[in-house]
Amino acid sequence: MTTGNVMITQEKSRHARPIVVLWGGLDPGGQAGLAADLQACRYAGASPRIVMTARTAQNDTRFLAAWPVDAAETAAVARGLDLGPVGATSGVAVKTGMLATIANAMTCLEFCASSGGLPLVVDPIAYASSGGWMWPGEAEADVLQTLRQRLLPAATVVTPNWPELAWLAGTPVPVSPQQAEIALRTLPCAAVLKGGHAPEPWLGVDWVWDGRTLEPLAPEANWPGPTRGTGCRFATVLAVGLARGTPLRLAAREAQRAVAAMAADRWASGGQAVDQGL
Repeated sequence: MTTGNVMITQEKSRHARPIVVLWGGLDPGGQAGLAADLQACRYAGASPRIVMTARTAQNDTRFLAAWPVDAAETAAVARGLDLGPVGATSGVAVKTGMLATIANAMTCLEFCASSGGLPLVVDPIAYASSGGWMWPGEAEADVLQTLRQRLLPAATVVTPNWPELAWLAGTPVPVSPQQAEIALRTLPCAAVLKGGHAPEPWLGVDWVWDGRTLEPLAPEANWPGPTRGTGCRFATVLAVGLARGTPLRLAAREAQRAVAAMAADRWASGGQAVDQGL
């Protein structure tokens, strides 16, 4: 099926590579955003497609500025994506990171709808690790309304950490899984609650919320050095699994293992990012 200039896969080949359409911002240090997404996508054996939504000036300790890409440009890029002929891939999914503007969020939604309801993984980025607001020029209340009422109802899964869950749900940051479940029940989609910013003794434990039950996943190895970009990588590998048709819990477990493997490679390279053939 073709929507505009976008060709959508209707059947899956067991041996083909899945495609993940990555909507996100450019991190000049290569540690987060699209750079991390690309690394994770290649690591997981998928073929990336890119829609850049913003350029940023940041590093591990400071967020200086961001320049959003106009929604007309992101729409044109999305229309021009080639998602492959029928049967050439094992599936297609969409992953969002930094969307930068409400207009870009709506453009992404239109792309997903026109592409036949692809699996959508939302990494609900509000602030950079160093504290910078990732929606420059947008009011926080308007961004939250767009996420709660438009983007998340269309999502397959959202991947907040504990502070991001509180931000989405409008609650204090949970201090227990029971409180986290109360907040998760306010969301209109499934979730993987990441444990990197969880309180003790749940630090490092990821949780899968399927809309009914909250179940923990056994923790994997910690990422060496600054953790900026680990959430990007996790959400991208999760999208790869969903593109393959993997059930959510198993896809989340595979994403955990992939991030742990990337961490091990980072240790082996002396703490530097590893070239994955990009």
